[in-house]
Amino acid sequence: MYLAAIDEGRERKAEEAMTAHLTGDALARARVLTPEKMQRLSLFRVQNFFEQITEAKNELLQWSTDGVGGISSDESNSSLPDNWAYTLPLKVGDQVEADLGGAFFPATVTKVGNSYDVKFFDGDVMDGLDRSMIKLLSPPASESTGNSAGGEEP
Repeated sequence: MYLAAIDEGRERKAEEAMTAHLTGDALARARVLTPEKMQRLSLFRVQNFFEQITEAKNELLQWSTDGVGGISSDESNSSLPDNWAYTLPLKVGDQVEADLGGAFFPATVTKVGNSYDVKFFDGDVMDGLDRSMIKLLSPPASESTGNSAGGEEP
């Protein structure tokens, strides 16, 4: 929407420049909301901006995971599965993002077992979370990725 609004502002400035010499009825006719102007303001026109934003978000996400912890993806992280953030074992004290009603918020793991307990950044606590509801923020050191038990302690 923001990009569409910027484009619309540019279009309006260009139209104002083209009609600056007009006065009276001619100026009123130039300012009428024509079908072309209505089409420009149509919400259907915004789709391509959502696609651009989605592409930029995906590029940013890829960039953010390429060099986690200063290690390039070509090095020790190459053995990690694509979904490592949701599948690698957790241990008490890990910095994570946990699902709190459909949105993920920063938290710290406080208990590990069949389910997980976390304490959110604001002090709220949530008990009994499933592993799929917790996103690990950084992969463990390369020497611990081969350990299948990882940090999971009952």
